[in-house]
Amino acid sequence: MSKSGQSTYLSDEVKRFDYDRWLTTLYGPPAVREAIFSVLAFHAEIARIRETVSEPLLGDIRLQWWRDTLSSIAAGTVPAHPVAEALAKTIPNYQLNIDDFRKIIDARSRDMDPVPFNKAGELLEYADQTGGILNTLILRMTGETLEDGLAAARQVGKAYALTGIIRAIPYHVAQDVLRIPTDVITAHGLTADNIFTSNNRKVFFGIMEELTSLAGKEQEEARLLIQRRPKTEKAAYRLASLTSLYLKRLKSVGYDPAHDKMNIGALRKIIALSTGY
Repeated sequence: MSKSGQSTYLSDEVKRFDYDRWLTTLYGPPAVREAIFSVLAFHAEIARIRETVSEPLLGDIRLQWWRDTLSSIAAGTVPAHPVAEALAKTIPNYQLNIDDFRKIIDARSRDMDPVPFNKAGELLEYADQTGGILNTLILRMTGETLEDGLAAARQVGKAYALTGIIRAIPYHVAQDVLRIPTDVITAHGLTADNIFTSNNRKVFFGIMEELTSLAGKEQEEARLLIQRRPKTEKAAYRLASLTSLYLKRLKSVGYDPAHDKMNIGALRKIIALSTGY
């Protein structure tokens, strides 16, 4: 694949499967845009493995392929795969830690297990190890290596990922996957078997309110960290604008993640990205 063809492919893949992050990338430095797309395309690949395989074992095999691919890249050999080929350039060019990519894969292996998280803390850890680490990689590519900046980026990514999990609950349920922690369900007097029954809708929305509140606390921490960072870094934190938008919308629809108004249009997202956090 030619360089221009690869660049277009990566951008198209991210736009198709991770539209929010694709939008935020357009606000970042043009010089690193292609490199960011390579990392986001990698994440998009592994994030959708669960929905593209017929059984979890096949998903585990695919994740292992990516682990092996990272080892090959570290050894100087690259499989004939457009995303892998792009990563093989991005990782050394921006001195990214290949172990960060492995951590994301390990966290994503949890996607193959339909059993819910036992505790809310496990859900937070999952959000940190996926969206959090991913966002630090993006910030590193813009040239920021100070710990305070990376901590802010990680918290922004964590809050966005947690909010995304809440928004995706109806989609996950359709795939027989439950992402609501067992301790949260139990605290409301329900079980995994009856949480989605019509008789328990009010209690379910109460659970969604609790999870939204949890995400709101993570988002507030992200906002506080962002405020301490220089304006030159602000573009790297724009994802926080969309997190705020989603959390406000969840509250306005009574904490119903399946509500039609949760499908927010591109123009509204662009306005949010342009006006701040």
